[in-house]
Amino acid sequence: MSGLGGGTVGWDFFISYTAEDQAWAEWVAWQLEAVRYRVLIQSWDFVPGSDWRFKMEQGITHATRTIAVLSDSYLSSVYGGEEWRAARAADPEGLARKLLPVRVEDCDRPGVLRTVVSVDLFDVAADVARLRLLDGVRAALAGRVKPEAEPSFPRLPQRTPPPRASPPQSRPRPLGVPLTGHTDRVRSVAFSPDGGLLASAAGDRTVRLWAVGNPRRARPIGAPLTGHTGGVWSVAFAPDGLILATTSNDQTVRLWDVSDPSNACLIGRPLAGHTGSVRSVAFAPDGLTLATTSTDRTVRLWDIADPSRAQPFGDPLTAHSAAVWSVAFSTNGYTLATAGADRTLRLWDIADPYLVEPLGGPRIGHTDSVRSVAFSPDGQIVATASSDQSARLWDVTDPRRARPFGVGLTGHNGRVESAVFSPDGRTLATAGGDQTVRLWDVTDPHRARSLSRPLTGHNGRVTSAGFAPDGETLATAGGFEVWLWDVSAL
Repeated sequence: MSGLGGGTVGWDFFISYTAEDQAWAEWVAWQLEAVRYRVLIQSWDFVPGSDWRFKMEQGITHATRTIAVLSDSYLSSVYGGEEWRAARAADPEGLARKLLPVRVEDCDRPGVLRTVVSVDLFDVAADVARLRLLDGVRAALAGRVKPEAEPSFPRLPQRTPPPRASPPQSRPRPLGVPLTGHTDRVRSVAFSPDGGLLASAAGDRTVRLWAVGNPRRARPIGAPLTGHTGGVWSVAFAPDGLILATTSNDQTVRLWDVSDPSNACLIGRPLAGHTGSVRSVAFAPDGLTLATTSTDRTVRLWDIADPSRAQPFGDPLTAHSAAVWSVAFSTNGYTLATAGADRTLRLWDIADPYLVEPLGGPRIGHTDSVRSVAFSPDGQIVATASSDQSARLWDVTDPRRARPFGVGLTGHNGRVESAVFSPDGRTLATAGGDQTVRLWDVTDPHRARSLSRPLTGHNGRVTSAGFAPDGETLATAGGFEVWLWDVSAL
């Protein structure tokens, strides 16, 4: 698609760049030609025998628009300056948007270039850069960017909670002794809504229930739940506390009646449909819908109004390009968040579970797999945890325009396996592959800060964390053990 044949000249875009930025220029050209734009680029079109000066003048004159690949090298180039100034001279007021600056590094723009809106491709992943480029080009061609959907009704700004006192001088203490019994790594923990039960899931193919009404004297209750034929990855209680959902490497989801936790029993048949390990499970706030994620790259929604006859809602959600590790519902039940090995956070409108729609594109802020996702209790913040050794907070007040708060939360020396909010939304706990748990004050999400020294004691990577409903106890899973911590002083 570079140029036109038959001796006719005419291109949608002429790409102006310097030799130092040739790789960027070719990447930009490839993305544009992939969606059928006509592009003139020196490295592909100035072939032996052509007059490069004449060809350059053709590009500036006959291309509808000039893309200037901006960098410090480009801005100090004589030829680069001639090219962008020629495009600007042909449209001095920018009404036709004939000059489209594309910044590939954070460079200061001189003179009139400073007032021309640019597309910025630096410091983001390739798929984000591609979306920015193509969205920017479409906007330049259209001359306006009006959303397809009606904007959300603006919410009144929330009153900022009073700041906390200085962080405690000593870290939270363990409550009692570690809970043991699993014979393989514990992968997930969850409190029941009344705080009286704790469920733990492990690679030993079992789920265990613990009576934790008095967390200093926690004890096992009933026999381990068995039936999965592969390691169990995730557990979640229904909002009424009467049903427990579990997911496994055996590609199934199981629902358990735990109304009598000493005699828990399977409800109906296992939920089948995923073609890979099922890694995460979450109940909608109304308890009627279940969401699951899998290494098969899909997210599934299940109708569990009658848990003995659970059925999938429509087709699986397939936007992720790699394994989907985690899922969470917003507190109003209308938004679903998913996170995966493709390094993205995705948000979905699930008001109608038969007609699920993505809310905007993928959100990328991490540089490695996103392993955990959680909504704050007020539904306005999402936390993500990643293999890049950081956690991030996202403003999802308008989920179609989700954006990160500040910079990532760093401190772990291994991948961050889990992130979970306290019931009051003021504390975030992160669990890491460095065998520690960290607590963060997120009262002001723009300036989140560490609350205490890391919690240590686990003899393996900490894979999961969960707050009790009263916010005074934290459960963590690491190695073959579950620990309970007194966090009432936070």
